[in-house]
Amino acid sequence: MRKFPLAILALALTLTSTASAHGGKCGMHFAIQNSKQPKSVLHPAAATRIKDCDAREYYDSVYTRETEHFQIFYTLGEGPHATSPEFIDSLAVTLEKALTFHTKTMRMRAPLGLDTTSHFQMPVKDGFYPVEVAELDFLRDPRSVLKADACNGCYGVTYSSPKDYHKSEIIIDNDFKYVPEGSTTTASVESDGKECHYLASTVTLYNTTYQYSYNENFAKGIRVTIFHEMFHAVQLRYMDLYNHWTYWIEASAAANEELGAPEINDYILYLNRIFGFTGTPLDNLKDDYCLAILYLYLYTHVDKHFDKEIWELFETAPNTAFKEHFKKILDKRKLEGDSLFHDFATSIALSGKNAKSVSKSHWIYEDQSEWGHPIAIPTETIKDSSDHDRFAPQAPVYAFNFYRGGIPNIDTYKGKASALVFNGDKIDIRGISNTSALDSILKDSFFADSIMWVFSSFDDPKLIPEIVKDSTLRAYPMPWRGNGSLCFTPLPESKKFIEIRNARGDLVLREPYERTTHCIDADKVKDSMKPGVYRFRAGSSGKTQKFLVVY
Repeated sequence: MRKFPLAILALALTLTSTASAHGGKCGMHFAIQNSKQPKSVLHPAAATRIKDCDAREYYDSVYTRETEHFQIFYTLGEGPHATSPEFIDSLAVTLEKALTFHTKTMRMRAPLGLDTTSHFQMPVKDGFYPVEVAELDFLRDPRSVLKADACNGCYGVTYSSPKDYHKSEIIIDNDFKYVPEGSTTTASVESDGKECHYLASTVTLYNTTYQYSYNENFAKGIRVTIFHEMFHAVQLRYMDLYNHWTYWIEASAAANEELGAPEINDYILYLNRIFGFTGTPLDNLKDDYCLAILYLYLYTHVDKHFDKEIWELFETAPNTAFKEHFKKILDKRKLEGDSLFHDFATSIALSGKNAKSVSKSHWIYEDQSEWGHPIAIPTETIKDSSDHDRFAPQAPVYAFNFYRGGIPNIDTYKGKASALVFNGDKIDIRGISNTSALDSILKDSFFADSIMWVFSSFDDPKLIPEIVKDSTLRAYPMPWRGNGSLCFTPLPESKKFIEIRNARGDLVLREPYERTTHCIDADKVKDSMKPGVYRFRAGSSGKTQKFLVVY
């Protein structure tokens, strides 16, 4: 047996073992994105390889462990690919749990395995799915597996056969450490008297939610990796992922990772990549993983097995956008897309500390209360409308927006809307189904601590109906204290203006209006009216109504 003495050669400044919060990634996503690049372009995350020996000279004996459905290939001892028996024990258990979850609980198809492994080049027994344990930054044929020389931070990769995309294998990193970009720190092994060099893995992958090392807590690293990568192997049973990319590939894999291994909570890292980009259509987001939150919402509030139908639709129509398949799923269940999407948007607004102020029935997922600082709605993404401002809300199709304070002008707005009314540690969720509901919210909001508006649009947005349920002519808020607009409702369509007179009967303002609710900006009110009692009416005759200005 060959001996493998490890010699770390510090040719550059040795990096610390603390990974950046964004170090870890999925090898399949990395490879697919690389495959879209021109072949002459080396992916920028690829490290320069150092390899002065044949791939076989970097490891000794290849061992196998068989479970009911899997054949695991690994090497022990020393060298870049070496792992431990304890790692393999944990891997063997997790593989069977993940398969049961994906095929029995989630009712998806079982993955199909390659006949020969990519890295160790070992034959796979009939009926078994292969899993290799190796250093992902030093694979035998990285350009085939990763479409680059190295991944620099991958937990694992699902590699599909170029001849039959349905068949695949999983390669999981052997120690959850990686080679940082640009590193020149090397190690070496001795093979039959020859020294063989390679770039050393010096940076540890960390759980970003709870800040523990996956190198030390490898069982948790295995769980989060296997539940994710095996779902990619499942997806390959339905669609060629390389030729028909959709953001739902990573969104659904990240969600299944969370559902299968809920104690890990790695998905929380990605939430700020959707929370921080309000107003952006979901299919234009720069990150695929963050849309796991949509999967978790549908899993909790619609159907735990909806995704099986999604992937069956992708199988028959792989070039169709996810949103179109999504709409079919909703139509089948007779669910109105705009209403459901708005409920999703409103639930997002209840993230962080807000989650504890409402019933859990409004939560997207069971651990929403853990979406604390800084993983909450970033303050800078909530559009700030000062108390005296009226604003025109915006919500592009397949997007949502949040506004703080102010009075929304919904005359031409198309979409769904609601308000979160804050009073102490309680949040009242108020839907805006029509203009009368908005009037009621504005009236009540005068006594609230603050208000946050939620606007969304899914597919076929419509104007919010103009409905006046209260026929009593009134001004609000009452009394008017100088904050926000002064509004009058319900104004008769037969009239064209309102008259405002002071206590002596002198005309103060004549305001034209076009809708049944009319508001006057705070600055104009202050310029025209001193504190006191006033009366108004629609038109130049008829009964007047009293209101009070007390700023």
